[in-house]
Amino acid sequence: MASLERRLGLFSVITISMSSMVGSGIFVLPGIAFAMTGPSVYLAFLLSAICILPAALSKAELATAMPTSGGTYVYLERTFGPLAGTVTGLGLFLSILLKAAFAMIGFKAYLSVLTTFNPLAISIVFLICIIFLNIFGVGKVSNILTFVLLITIVSMAGLCAFSVFDIQMQHFSPMFPLGAEGYLGSTALVFVAFAGVTKIAAIAEEVKDPEKNLPRGIIASLVLVTIVYCLVSFVLAGVYPYQQISGNLNPIYTLAKDIGGETIGAIFAIVATLTMVNTANAGVLAGSRFPFAMARDNLLPSFLGKLHKKYLTPVVSIILSGLIIGTVLVTVDVTKVAKLASAFMISIYILENISVIVLRESRAQWYKPGYKSPLYPVLQVFGIISGVGLLFAMGTTSLVAITVIGIPGILLYVFYSNKRTTRKGVIGIRGRRMDLIQEYPNDIGGFCSFDVQGEAQVIVGLFGRERSSEMLIEMGIAMAEHSNIEVAHILEIPEQTDLHDVTDEPAQMKSLRRRIVAMANEKNESITFDPVVSHDVSRTIYEISQRLHCKWLIIEYGGRTRGALTVHNPVGWLKAHLSCNLATFRDAGVRYIRKIMVVINNDKNDTLVLDTADHLSEVFFAHVTLVRYIKATDSDERKYYEINFLKELSGKIKAHTDERLVEGPDQLKALTDESCDYDLLILGSSDHTLLNSFTGTFDDKLIAKASCSVLAVHASSFKSDD
Repeated sequence: MASLERRLGLFSVITISMSSMVGSGIFVLPGIAFAMTGPSVYLAFLLSAICILPAALSKAELATAMPTSGGTYVYLERTFGPLAGTVTGLGLFLSILLKAAFAMIGFKAYLSVLTTFNPLAISIVFLICIIFLNIFGVGKVSNILTFVLLITIVSMAGLCAFSVFDIQMQHFSPMFPLGAEGYLGSTALVFVAFAGVTKIAAIAEEVKDPEKNLPRGIIASLVLVTIVYCLVSFVLAGVYPYQQISGNLNPIYTLAKDIGGETIGAIFAIVATLTMVNTANAGVLAGSRFPFAMARDNLLPSFLGKLHKKYLTPVVSIILSGLIIGTVLVTVDVTKVAKLASAFMISIYILENISVIVLRESRAQWYKPGYKSPLYPVLQVFGIISGVGLLFAMGTTSLVAITVIGIPGILLYVFYSNKRTTRKGVIGIRGRRMDLIQEYPNDIGGFCSFDVQGEAQVIVGLFGRERSSEMLIEMGIAMAEHSNIEVAHILEIPEQTDLHDVTDEPAQMKSLRRRIVAMANEKNESITFDPVVSHDVSRTIYEISQRLHCKWLIIEYGGRTRGALTVHNPVGWLKAHLSCNLATFRDAGVRYIRKIMVVINNDKNDTLVLDTADHLSEVFFAHVTLVRYIKATDSDERKYYEINFLKELSGKIKAHTDERLVEGPDQLKALTDESCDYDLLILGSSDHTLLNSFTGTFDDKLIAKASCSVLAVHASSFKSDD
């Protein structure tokens, strides 16, 4: 299935990346880190960020070369082979879930100050809700993530500002009471706080100008989050002696309560719980990608790599992720969770830096990143050395982490995966190979890589719910004047599913493709058919129209059931943004158009309505009747004026026309009754407003109630670029 989602700008990159990080790093981790290094926690956060920077830039490079589902797992599997892919895939899977479990532990800690109910039981209930949210793919969560992030950043900035006056510099002496070993150990510990910095790289294909926006977004989010982490931990170290805050799992609540009282403390506890749930949800969403991608590569059982037919989400992987998080939440000590998650992430970041070196030096033909990390290979070598140093600073924890993943991963590969895969990584072969990245086939029988070229007079948008796709395309052919026609079939999937994960062409898609090819041959028309997977239908069809410089976008009228009670209105958004004309068609089953009813509203769309009716009358050999509604109480003078106005318009078109005034107490009923004598009704489509998002427009109601087929046209308010 094709993918077309260049819709995320720099701000979105920064927001998504920060949303993946801000959480336990602020609300829980400082208390644990104080116990390891004392007041130098803010310096531990700073050093950890510096050590992460090489891996962040390396991953930005890898993402632009391999923008596919699975993210880091794919990069490492393609570099080191399926054995390394199996081991690192499990490591990534567990590290993300451990971070999510760490967030749920923080949720439980802050919940304990808000309620007398059992915090653990409530945490389990929320975890179950998160699992169902990911399974059902409920709504779009980007705006929610941004809102929660904004609340967190603003509230923390305000708290730090009010706490400045309570800072006592003597609390910073001695700065390193537990020595260099404690400082380096805490630096390794807080690594988990930055685990989400490169998450945006997994959706590189959805980012506008990824070679620019990915590295800029990653660096900007890393810098901003580092400032937040360092500022918060600096304030905590200045307000309290480190012994007093050490081991505190809700330090922000403690600070807010002491600065502003119980009510302020409770408010910050609520903010913390919202942020933790957000972090845990992101962990389930991202973590479920890894077993799904590994199963698709035959490294895990196939049932983990299947999407639910209805919800289009990897249900088994999501449930497995939730079960692991729940088990860790109930059984594992919070400090061990943080250390294990950090050890996993450090190991993965080391391998990512090595991957860039291997892929560049191997000169693999398929490795063509849109962005290349600077200061190669100095930056990568620094990342490798610093990562190894931090692992040694963690002591036995790093050894336990590597053992926990390494041994099961090796056994899984030897007894299961090795028999089901024949691939080799770049590091395991000599010479150059072209088969290390599976690309979408471009033949007509399969899904193609959607690369729009050239121009089209008309784009027909199909969304899978059309009453008659053929009739909609027929109308597109009639509007195209024998020019190129693009038929774009767009499948919208939830954000929980990566665009590349829908790879199998459904039977109905094959049937539709066959019928479109037959239609093009029969009518001798130039029709191109492209299936597209999208997270946002309206923005995707908008981008296609921009690329093809079309004159018309034609879609089927779908009624007002979708979005009827919300401000979100996809068609309204298109009306406000398209640089081409929009036609909305409702098929009433009429196959022979001989009589066309044209409703004149005396607005900006009238010229387009007349031109469209004139053209279609020529195509269908149809007679045109121009119609105006008048009230039964209107004067004869008014009626005389209206009929002459219609005659004047008739003189501007070539079609055989007549004019008719429709009277009645109710305009909708009068026009609806009149439509029964015609085969096609053409009218102008009104602009989108906030009010009609809720109430619906008059043309919405007329389209729905008319007895014949209806074509509602809306003239673009913008000029095209060509």
